[in-house]
Order: sequence, then C-alpha cells, then structure tokens
Amino acid sequence: MNDAIRPLDYLAPPACIGILGAGQLGRMLVHTAQKMGYQTVVLDPDSNAPAAHLSHEFLQFAYDDPQGIDLLAQRASRVTTEFENVPAHTLESLSLKVPVRPSAYAVSVAQDRTIEKNMIRACDLQTAPYHIIGQACDILKTPLELFPGILKTARLGYDGKGQVLVHDMAELHSAYASLNAFSNPTASDESIPCVFEKKLPLLAEFSVIVARNERNDMVNLPIQCNQHINGILHLCTVFNHALDAELENELIQAAHKIAQTLSYVGVLCVEFFIVDESPSSLPSSRTSKTPSWVVNEIAPRPHNSGHHSLDSCDVSQFELQLRTLCGLPLVTPRQHSPCVMLNLLGDLWFKEDGTGPIEPAWEKVLAHSGTHLHLYGKTQARKGRKMGHLNITAAHPKEALMILEKCLHILDLPPIKSAFLSMSTHHDH
Repeated sequence: MNDAIRPLDYLAPPACIGILGAGQLGRMLVHTAQKMGYQTVVLDPDSNAPAAHLSHEFLQFAYDDPQGIDLLAQRASRVTTEFENVPAHTLESLSLKVPVRPSAYAVSVAQDRTIEKNMIRACDLQTAPYHIIGQACDILKTPLELFPGILKTARLGYDGKGQVLVHDMAELHSAYASLNAFSNPTASDESIPCVFEKKLPLLAEFSVIVARNERNDMVNLPIQCNQHINGILHLCTVFNHALDAELENELIQAAHKIAQTLSYVGVLCVEFFIVDESPSSLPSSRTSKTPSWVVNEIAPRPHNSGHHSLDSCDVSQFELQLRTLCGLPLVTPRQHSPCVMLNLLGDLWFKEDGTGPIEPAWEKVLAHSGTHLHLYGKTQARKGRKMGHLNITAAHPKEALMILEKCLHILDLPPIKSAFLSMSTHHDH
C-alpha cells in the first residue's frame, strides 16, 4: 500500500502544517489551523500574498524551486495545497519526503480539462458535449452540432479567463488564435490544447463540496446554488430544500463517486449545471424524472462557493481539509443558519466615473444583523480581483435575502436576478 492511500495517523497540535500557496484560501486555512492549535508554514513566490504575514513561517520560493521544496518538507509534518495550479511534479517530489494530500495524481487530473472530462465520463457521469482541439488542424473536425459553444484552454483557465464564446467556425478559428496569444504571448507559433464545449441552456449551477479520507469516509457541505457574472462567482445561496430531494441526492452521490474514483483525500468541489429540458441538448439515455444535469468541472481544494461554511456551519470546509490532512475523524457538517455568500470584487473600490480606490462603506453593511465580513488583506484593489466575501446568516432564507438586498444597495450593486432567486429558493418551506 503506497503513501497516497495509506491512512494517516493522527497528527496532534502543535505540529506544523505546510501549505503551497498563500492566497485567500491559504489565509483562511492558516486561520483555521491556528485556531485548532497547529503551526503553519506557507510557500508562495509573492511576499505580499494574503497568508504570507499570517503564517508562523513564510517561504518565498517558486513552486518548482528545489530549495523551497526541501525547506517545506523539513519544516512541515504534512503538506496540502490551496489551489490546483501548483505543478503536479512538485507535489510528487514532496510526497517522497512528507505526506501530501491531495495527491499529485488527483491534482493533475483537475489541471487538464481533457483528462478531467475523460475521468468524469469514466464515472458514467455526463458532461457537456465537447471536442478536443489539440492544434489548429483539429478545428475543421469540430462537429457542427456543438455550435454555439465555449472554447476553453485545457490548462490554467479560471474565473472566466481562457474562455471564449463562439458561434460559428470562423469565430472558432479567431478564438483559438486569441487563446494561443493569451497562453503563449511570446510563442505565438505554438499550439495550445483546448476544449470546445457545446453551450447548454442552463437553469442553474449547483456545487457540492465533499471531504474524503483514506478510509473512504466521506462527508459533504450542504449543497450550494451559484450565480456567476462574467465567469466569476457572484452570489451563493445555501438554503435547506433548495432542490428536489431526489435531484440533490443525485448530485451528492455523483460528487462522492468522483472523489472515490480519484482515491481523493482532502476537500473536493464538484460543479454541476442543471440543464433546461431540450431534446437537442444532451443524449436522451436518462431514466430519472429529475431535471437533466451535467458535471461542469472539479476543484481539488476548498472552493469559493464553500466560504459560507465559515459562518453557517459548525464545521467549515477549511476544518474539513485539516481533518483529512491530520488524520482526524470526519463529521458531517451541520448547517445552523440559512446563508447567502456575496463575493466582494475590487470593482467595489471604484466609482463609475473611474475615481478610486475608495474603501466601501463596511460600517453600513455591518449595521445589519447576520452580516459577516471577510476581507483577504490584499494590498491593492483591482477590478475583477477577489478582495473578500460577505456572509449573511439569518433564521429564515427570506430574511437573509432581505438583508442581502440592503447590502447590495449600500454597495451600489444590482439586485439579485429573479431567475437565480427562484431556483435557489424553489423548494424552501
């Protein structure tokens, strides 16, 4: 039995936890580890990253620097990662010296959309219909029934980056050229692998965050309903009975199946699209009476949509990650409050006339009961940059949504979309 699947012994505080990446996820993981009594050491190339000054020790190295890897292995008793774009070979190298969760293999699957989709389909789960474009000549082989579609880089795309909406073959050629320039600005003659997905008629997006250990114990957070703007998560609602019980169970079981197939150890997010019933959208092999759905993608780490758990549940996604890493028992998180999570982007610091940056009126937001402000300590606000999030908890979903509307008004943000509202509260009683 190799290290990737051997159950980890209990690691008692004040042992040191190593974290690759010092972004906001690393920051929240450091907060949680310190609350539980653990020491932390964080490695990141950016000395101004959010977790750099919070950790007990900070190592400023590139993720593939052998010296940094050696120092991290010397300092830490266990190592995890806060994001999926750490080179898989770094995780593999570290795993020879210190237990690393999740494994290099699991992270490598999530790093490549082609491999990821093959894995999902190997689980007998559906994805959007797609075509692999490894080089320019593959464009002409694209099935016409995939138009309109979304061209995505196979690697390194996130928050809407590396994605282009395409309506016809001419646009596909142009989009492929633009993504090559985006990914290889100094090597435009090279071809990058892409995935071209059919654009499906979506009703909603939900995500399931599951935690799994080597003993195949699995628990999950309550299911989240997500709304995106320009490819970035904007709002997340977490209400009991937001979905039909049968559909909710299907999504949870699918997330568990993916985690089990990957022999995944850690916290894993699986995103799902609920698809409008359309004969041409998907293969008609389903026998379930629930709405059609597909797996969009996976994230081998705590996820933006799970940030609500810091204030709405008795066990957060970050504690679940530490429990899997430290050999602690997995317990099912209990949601004690309906919750809305609002992402706070750098746009809030700037006025429509371009003036700024000006700190938003947090004192007015925090005047409302149930508001929990989480700012990530980033030194510079930029449009589109995740600066923090706001959790709103209440005794009832309607109350949480009423407070949300007031906060949106204070922050000069548009009101919540009615379609998203109806889907996220459809079955609430």
